[in-house]
This record gives sequence, structure tokens and C-alpha cells, in this order.
Amino acid sequence: MKRKVWKLIGRPEGTNFESALSLVDEDLSDPTNGQIQIRLKIISMDAGTRMWMSDRQDSYQPPIELGASMVGVCLAEVSKSSNPKFKEGDLVRGFGEWADYANVDSDSFLLLEEGLDHEEAYLSALGLNGWTAYVGVMEVGKPKPGENFLVSAAAGATGSLAGQIAKKAGCRVIGLAGSQEKCDWLVNDLGFDVAINYKEENLDSALKKHCPDGVDIYFDNVAGEVLNTVMANLALNARIPLSGLLAQYNEKGARLPGPDNFDQLLMKRATITGFFCPDFLEDGPRIEALLSEWYKEGSLKYKADVTEGLENVLVAYKKIFTGENIGKTLVKV
Repeated sequence: MKRKVWKLIGRPEGTNFESALSLVDEDLSDPTNGQIQIRLKIISMDAGTRMWMSDRQDSYQPPIELGASMVGVCLAEVSKSSNPKFKEGDLVRGFGEWADYANVDSDSFLLLEEGLDHEEAYLSALGLNGWTAYVGVMEVGKPKPGENFLVSAAAGATGSLAGQIAKKAGCRVIGLAGSQEKCDWLVNDLGFDVAINYKEENLDSALKKHCPDGVDIYFDNVAGEVLNTVMANLALNARIPLSGLLAQYNEKGARLPGPDNFDQLLMKRATITGFFCPDFLEDGPRIEALLSEWYKEGSLKYKADVTEGLENVLVAYKKIFTGENIGKTLVKV
């Protein structure tokens, strides 16, 4: 059969993804050796995949080779199977390709319980964004009731969930976002206590106003200048779960300057802990069950920014880096 798939043909400069990725037609054989063939339904757009497009060798995952298929998390339906654990029609989620059909190793896919009213939830409130938010808040941040919890990229897929989970843990939640629309969504719909529009307000002044005793937990998705400012506003024994480097993904070169206020880690006896989803994949089913319970009862909300059509993947992907998206950025194949 024929399929369409996005190939990495060059290393992108900044957000010029059009010069680095190409949608091509190619033949696809039947799955063998325990593989399953999937028909992709929804593809997740995730900022971390930007690192895989570069040639840096010190990332948590080797770079994608030029000429290879672009990969990412997806929701799919099994179309053919060479594994008795999966049958045609099964709903699955895992690391697939930016394609309409693909043959994938079945051990990288999770068989899902169907029945959600909106399938986008499998890739937002549930799935890796939810898992990352939960681990960052509860296991790295170790929140205590009444603490000030700050999250950057708060209107994004992971940040919006992290803030809601911190609220469940009894924290006072402050979100950083880049528009009034996003700030209103965080406060009015998600229950954040405060939302700071960092494009309109001076971040240092806003943090001193809203967190006069300092930030206890900073869930960081962006690093860069935001991290510099937050480091100057930490509380004693602050914790920083470092989940992403959005401000740096498009920068050329593997090594960039660290926080200007690095001395505050010592002065405030603070910790900064980097973590990635591969660290806790085995614990995913336990986290998924808890998040699913919260989602079904209506206490864990999400917003999906959906783009239609595999051919429009780059339109959707670029939104993550320009800040045009609200919530989880997805492509419906």
C-alpha cells in the first residue's frame, strides 16, 4: 500500500521547518515480527521533538538521521497486526511517525480503553503531557498546602495540567502566559489563583507583588530569561522541576548560558531537577488511571488546538514556538 509520511531532509534553522521537512509518498509493507500497522488519527505536536531535529549529540535521545521519518506521539487505530495482543480496530497510543499509516513496534504502544467523548483527551489530559505534569508537580516538586506554585508556558499542554494538579495539592497557583486570552482561561476556567501576562507586565515586579515570600515551586517549561527572573525570586528550600527548554530549542548550538542568578540555588538552599518522560514510562499506567479518574469527574480540564490534515503539520508545529496555540496542539490526520 502507499502512505504519506513527513521526512527530515535537513537541520532546521530557527522555525524554518519548511526547508527541513518534506511530505512524501512511499510504499508500506505488511507488519512482521510482532509489529502492528496503525492508521493514525491524531498526532501530538510537542516542543521537545525540536531537539531531535538538531544534530546535538548530548540530548536524552540521539538526533533523527537525515532522510528518516519524523516521529512523535500519536493516537491511532490498528489496521493490521502480527502480534496476537493487538487486533484490527484496537485504539492505541504511542510513539509513531508523522504519517497517515505506519508499521510500529507494538511494545511502544499502549492499548487504550475506548469510550471518551473527545479523543483529543487521550493526548492531552491523559498521556505523556499528563504524566509529565503529575511527576513534575507531585514527585519532583513535592508540594505542601499553601505553597506558592509557579508554572511557565502555563497555557500550554503540560503547564495547564501542572497548575491544576498543584491546585489539587493545595498550592496557591500562579501561571505565566503570553496573552490576556490565555491568562483569562487559566484563572476563569482552570482555577489558577493568578495569571501573569509576561509580555505586558514586568515579570520581576509581578513576582514580588504576587509572591512576596518567594516562589516555593517553579515548574519550568521554558528556561532562558524567565528562569533568570524566577531564580531571583525563590523562597527558602524552593524546588524547580525542569521539564522543558522552549526558549532555547530554536537556538543554534548545543550549549547556551545558564541562569544568571545561579548563586540563589545556594543562598535559598534550592534544588533544580531535570526530568524526562522516558524516566517514568513504566509508572505511566498508574498515573493514567488517576488522571483518568480526575478527567472523568471533570476536575482536570484541557483545551485542544486542532489543525486538520496531515499536510498542515508544519502549520500546527510552528504554533508551539510562536505562542499562537492555547492548550494542546494536535493534528487530525
